[in-house]
Amino acid sequence: MSRNIHGMILQRRRYSEDFQRLFAGLSGDYNPMHIDAVAARRTLVGDRAIHGIHQTLAALEALLARFARQGRSDRSITGFKAQFLKPVLVGDVVALHLTRLTDETCLITGRIAGEIVCRVSIQFGAIPPMAETGLPPLPQEPVTELAFAEITGKTGRLTLGLDAPLARQLFPLTTAMIGTGRMAATLALSRLAGMHCPGLHSIFAEVAVRYDGTDASDALHYRVEETDARYSRVGLAVHGARLQGQLVVFFRPPPQPQPGMADVMRVVEPGRFAESAALIVGGSRGLGEVTAKIIAAGGGLPIITYHQGAADAEKVVEDIRSQGGRCEMMRLNVQSCQQAVRRLAKSRKGLRSLYYFATPKIPGRQRGFFNHDMLHQFNEIYVTAFGRLIDAAAEACPTKLRVFYPSSVMVTEGMDKMEEYIMAKRLAEEMCSFYNQNSRKLEIIVERLPRTKTDQTNSIIPLPAGDALEVMLPLVRRMESFTRVSA
Repeated sequence: MSRNIHGMILQRRRYSEDFQRLFAGLSGDYNPMHIDAVAARRTLVGDRAIHGIHQTLAALEALLARFARQGRSDRSITGFKAQFLKPVLVGDVVALHLTRLTDETCLITGRIAGEIVCRVSIQFGAIPPMAETGLPPLPQEPVTELAFAEITGKTGRLTLGLDAPLARQLFPLTTAMIGTGRMAATLALSRLAGMHCPGLHSIFAEVAVRYDGTDASDALHYRVEETDARYSRVGLAVHGARLQGQLVVFFRPPPQPQPGMADVMRVVEPGRFAESAALIVGGSRGLGEVTAKIIAAGGGLPIITYHQGAADAEKVVEDIRSQGGRCEMMRLNVQSCQQAVRRLAKSRKGLRSLYYFATPKIPGRQRGFFNHDMLHQFNEIYVTAFGRLIDAAAEACPTKLRVFYPSSVMVTEGMDKMEEYIMAKRLAEEMCSFYNQNSRKLEIIVERLPRTKTDQTNSIIPLPAGDALEVMLPLVRRMESFTRVSA
């Protein structure tokens, strides 16, 4: 058992794909932000997040394993309070530190690269014995999608279920201590927040539980006691089914919608881009989606690419075509796409322009002093992959190609904990300047864009952001208003 400045390390736990899948089945919490990588990329987290109750039970299990090694069986867990401070993603390794231990309580902190991601405070005492009754495994339910206004005062009831062998496989010591009934009730808290209330658009922030031996029913009752629209905060109380408790859940914004094709057509002059054929890398959502609709509304042909999210790309194509526009789509991984881009450029001899909206998730740095892996990821997409892609397109295009590269006002204005992103964008700008000075086949227009309404800029507390159509329309006009020049 090792120690460091944060306390004794109970366990280093890697939240693998298998753990995530098994816990979803055990808890019945199949919220897409936990299990669907494509859907999760459009949430605030940007990737599949580990369930909060999974983190809590992992902490309880690690503590009980320490007690077992010490030969101590005189402590029973009577309750806990857990706070989920920062997202833990599939593949992350969390170090669980025993930060404080007394006869009555203990505190466990979960850390990634030294940064606290969760806190679990555990209470000890006498836990009333309960007769165990068999519970059926949980069927998979559809996730409920509620609007924030529908949540106020909501009440409900969840029937309990449990795959007891799986519970004993994943959390053997905790299941033995609190019993299968209380384990089922604890797991139901995840299903409540993630599947029922708020359901689809939820972020589990905090939970406090007191195990109660007086109610042996197989149901968990809940009621919404507080909603605060200013902070998208929801407070729930739960009772029955062997426990009582309170939950704090945030209502996260749904994916940011962009204007429909009919709306775009109202502000774009018919025929303005009739001779345009544009490759729009990352055109299935956000700024790329809006750019495709602008070009199509002006009579041009946008060819949108996607890496994940074929369904999103199909919706864009369908929306454009439903209003009489033209649009094509293709799957493209910018990190290995040179041959595909060359083939496209050769087959589309009228290709006039290329827009580059490929991006990984842009989180504010929350782990450590400097994140070298994040810098590498940004450089891979914003610099290396971009350079290779435009090289391949320029090589195959018979005429000079105009390229749009979106940078950010953060390059000059700065932003706390975004240094890796800013460094990568600054390097990309320098590369674009080099190409503009030395290439006869490429002209790159770089624009430092303001904060704009996209999935990437969504936040629980709304922040000022520009309208994507208003931002991109003058830029597309600039990109597409040129006379073709032979290389």
